[in-house]
Amino acid sequence: MAKLTIETFILGPDETNCYLVSMGGKAVVFDVGLEPDRLVERITALGLKLDAVFLTHFHMDHIGGVKELLEAHPAPVYASPEDEFLKELSFEAGGNREFAPYIDFAYTPIGPGRRTALGQPMFVLDTPGHTPGSLSYFFPAAGCVFVGDLLFMIAVGRTDLPRGSSSALLGSIRSRIFTLPEDTRVYSGHGPMTTVRHERENNPHFIFS
Repeated sequence: MAKLTIETFILGPDETNCYLVSMGGKAVVFDVGLEPDRLVERITALGLKLDAVFLTHFHMDHIGGVKELLEAHPAPVYASPEDEFLKELSFEAGGNREFAPYIDFAYTPIGPGRRTALGQPMFVLDTPGHTPGSLSYFFPAAGCVFVGDLLFMIAVGRTDLPRGSSSALLGSIRSRIFTLPEDTRVYSGHGPMTTVRHERENNPHFIFS
């Protein structure tokens, strides 16, 4: 099986990791932060056909560039409907209404299960905690998982935002991520890539618990 090419784009003021994953002239993207110009230009320069955009969750720093990306490279967007309330907050009084135009895009609900992306098996994992609908995307053949703001190198995602849950987040990491092969590369929403083994052995949220 051909090897996936994974490129990281650090986007927007929150320095969010956006991942362009390609193989054989086709591509998918995981999360799209604000100011995605470099991502758009890269897809165009490589002549890639964008097959899909997969979102780990609906926080602004992970979805703020979706609409701009789709204007240049139309593709279906997939995300958990459990996070729909986060989009709605931006349209309601008291929400960050200035951001509403950025997140006015359609998406197809997706839930846990086996899918196919770029001709490879991809498992959608329900990993709530950072948000109720947080998802992770695992490619067993490529040995990598895209986790959004669930898990970082020697850190975990924050849970003090609407409907976050520390117990759910730690449970998701233990039951969904730490059960993957130890050499699985973990691509997080911020910061450097890590591995399942590294986090099981070094992450202070688990080694001292």
